[in-house]
Amino acid sequence: MVFSASTFRWSLNGDAYFFLRRQLAWLPIAILGCLLVRNLDYRLCRRHYWEPLVVSILLLAIVLIPQVGRDVNQSRRWLPLGAGLQFQPSELGKLAVILFVAGFMAGDPERRRRFFRGFLVVALSVFPVFALVLVEPDFGTAMFILGLGFFVLLLSGIRTVYLLGSALLFAPVIALFVHLRWEQIHSRLLGFLDPESVYQVRHSLIALGSGGWWGVGLGASGQKLHFLPEPHTDFILAVLGEELGLAGTLGTLLLFLVLLWSGIGIVWRTRDLFGFLLGAGVVISLTFQAVLNVAVVTASAPTKGIPLPFVTHGGSGLCMTLVQVGLLLSIDRMNRLERAAEEGMSEADAGPSGHCHGSGP
Repeated sequence: MVFSASTFRWSLNGDAYFFLRRQLAWLPIAILGCLLVRNLDYRLCRRHYWEPLVVSILLLAIVLIPQVGRDVNQSRRWLPLGAGLQFQPSELGKLAVILFVAGFMAGDPERRRRFFRGFLVVALSVFPVFALVLVEPDFGTAMFILGLGFFVLLLSGIRTVYLLGSALLFAPVIALFVHLRWEQIHSRLLGFLDPESVYQVRHSLIALGSGGWWGVGLGASGQKLHFLPEPHTDFILAVLGEELGLAGTLGTLLLFLVLLWSGIGIVWRTRDLFGFLLGAGVVISLTFQAVLNVAVVTASAPTKGIPLPFVTHGGSGLCMTLVQVGLLLSIDRMNRLERAAEEGMSEADAGPSGHCHGSGP
């Protein structure tokens, strides 16, 4: 789908495979990251839950330096890595927030009942990530990161009144951002209320409607021919819907439902609090991104820069998505090993005759 959605845009410049090559270059890195994380014990992250947060804050600060960060469409979100590759630190920020909140709250269950030594520490730690992403500017991703922290805190059993108090910290920053960029936000809100007034949303709906039941054929989209802006990124689902029709769109959504169901099963079987919070945060992150992207493409929500996991073009997004899948697989693998060990011990205690050993009756 990345190739189909991007080939026409770059074929005019003599390179129809530009985005495809970049995605393929990231693919082995992403798969390797997934396999490495899957084969590790996820509980190692519990001892190092704060390091990814610090790294993400540093990278988000570096990306704002004009001589370092790459400016695209009046947003500074990418760090060049060379060889045509670039990394988006906000993708790391999503996972870093999940790891930090899960590790911190699991370290001492009493923290969920404490304001200064529990909730406030989490809020002040997540705030730099939220603020730096907001400054890029990327309002949608910043609010998404804030929501991830909120939901993981909620699942940890934090007092609800503490979450209401977070408005004192985050609401003024959000209000200031909305005030400074009101024209852009206002136009997106109008687009949500009246999709025909926003060029990108209008052509997204045209693409979805043109696909019918079975689509116009893979590669045959008409809206990607310089009508639908950025068809290979946030609106790639519209191209998929046009080329593969309602059947292809529903099939894609069905795969996300399978991911959600499998993730819930893994989280439900997890025995330790850290694994539960980490797994739940990953499941929320992957599936909620999909829900938001579908909502934007179908004009059910204002436009925002939320990608469709596994489908949207973006190497750093693909890499961090598969790392999160690796964490889920690691949680499942360790749980299976623990259950197998317990069953083996039970059989050994029972002895060959099936009766428990011991001097008692």
